[in-house]
Amino acid sequence: MKKLLFLAMLVSVSFCQNNKPKFNFDKLKDPEPKWPIFSSPFTSSSFNDSVLDSIKTIQINDEGFRIQVFATRERANAERLVNELSVLYNEKIYIIFEAPNYKVRIGNYIDREDAEEVRSFLTNKGFPSAWIVRTKIDVSDELN
Repeated sequence: MKKLLFLAMLVSVSFCQNNKPKFNFDKLKDPEPKWPIFSSPFTSSSFNDSVLDSIKTIQINDEGFRIQVFATRERANAERLVNELSVLYNEKIYIIFEAPNYKVRIGNYIDREDAEEVRSFLTNKGFPSAWIVRTKIDVSDELN
């Protein structure tokens, strides 16, 4: 009897299995992700890659000097000073945030003597607390 019961269970278990695959890896298709569309002047069809190829500029960061004119906790005060300085001096002006202060710095100078000339100019124009800071500066070289 035990043998007959064992044989019946074996036959029923063997019929439970079939060779039909439930998942076909050959027909697997991943859904395409929906990427966001960004509006940019570089993605428009009117912008040519030849324009980019004609620009040969390298941005180099090097050790140099800047003149720090002001430090404040209020960004609005720093921006107001940047507007005032842009009228006085035709040089790149930076607002640098180092918690908790916004620092207004002017220029990219490799030589300290050049930075000293500008510092004395700013001192005479009403910024007596201007001082020279050694920092990384941006040096742009144009290739021909």
